[in-house]
Formats: sequence, structure tokens, C-alpha cells
Amino acid sequence: MPEISANPRSCVPRNVELAAEVFGGHGEFIRSVIRYYVKNESQAEDLFQDLFLFLVAKPIPADVRNVKGFLYKVIHDSVRDAYRRTERYQARLRRYSDPLQQLTDNRPEAPLMETEETMKMFELIEKRLPPKEALAVTLRYGSNCSTGEVAKQMGVKPRSVSRYVSVGIKKFRTYLEAKAGSEL
Repeated sequence: MPEISANPRSCVPRNVELAAEVFGGHGEFIRSVIRYYVKNESQAEDLFQDLFLFLVAKPIPADVRNVKGFLYKVIHDSVRDAYRRTERYQARLRRYSDPLQQLTDNRPEAPLMETEETMKMFELIEKRLPPKEALAVTLRYGSNCSTGEVAKQMGVKPRSVSRYVSVGIKKFRTYLEAKAGSEL
């Protein structure tokens, strides 16, 4: 076990070397375990870097026989801690924003604004989608008709209505994403 110096900064270069050796020998294992737990690539990369810094601050003890087991446990605990931090942060944001949301929800003009926005959205759907898809989406979600009711009104099978609605919504989402991207 390395001797602890009175000046912790003097150990840093050696700890960096030790961490680099661990990552050189077990880097792929570390990445695969992190990717197993974290599906988001940027979060996985952050955890990978955090683990390196952790090993610089606290090198693997000399008496550890199963390095992969030790790394697995550290990664598992780090991922759990990261999720807890995220959940606490989101809970704080919710506590902060709930009173603000209630203030905006209680405004008398809120229902009118929602109705106007909904009407604008359906007008945009009618402009941007082919007629059958626009009609299917408008009847299904604007008039709250069931798939069977829409099929009767359009004179098609319910399966066709489902396809029109599905394709129409997909096209409209693509349009909205492109529009949002062009505004940036």
C-alpha cells in the first residue's frame, strides 16, 4: 500500500498513474458495466470520467484481490448515487415550480388560451397533412371519436383509421421538430 504523505498533493501524480493503469487494463469492462446501467451516452461518458477521478482521489487498496469485482461495486454505487442526485434535483425543481404552476393555472384566461392553442394546432394539422390523415386525426383527437366512429364517418375500415392517425401524427411531429429546429 502506498505510503501516505503529509502533503496529499504529492500523491496525485502517482494516483493518476495508478488510475490510468486500471483504466488501461479494465477500460472496456468499465465502459460495458456503465453502459449496462446507463442508456444515455453522455451520462455514461460523465460517469466514466467521474470514476477515473474517483480512482485518482481514492486508489484501489492494495489488498483488493478481485479488481473487476471492486470496480463493479464502485460503478454500481456511483450509478445509484447519480440517480439519487438527479431525483433529488428534480424533486427540488418540482417543489419550486408547483406554486408557480398553480398561479398560472388559476388565471381566468388559461382555459381560453388552451382552447385557442388547440384550435390553431388542428388548423395547422389540416394545412400540413394529407386530407384523409388530417380528417382522421381531427375526428379522433379533436372530436374525441373512437376509431370505429371515425371509420364510419370516413367510410373506411378501423384499421385504415389507425394507420391514418399513426402516420399523420408521425408526419406532424416531424414537421414540428423541423420547425423548432429552424427557429434555433
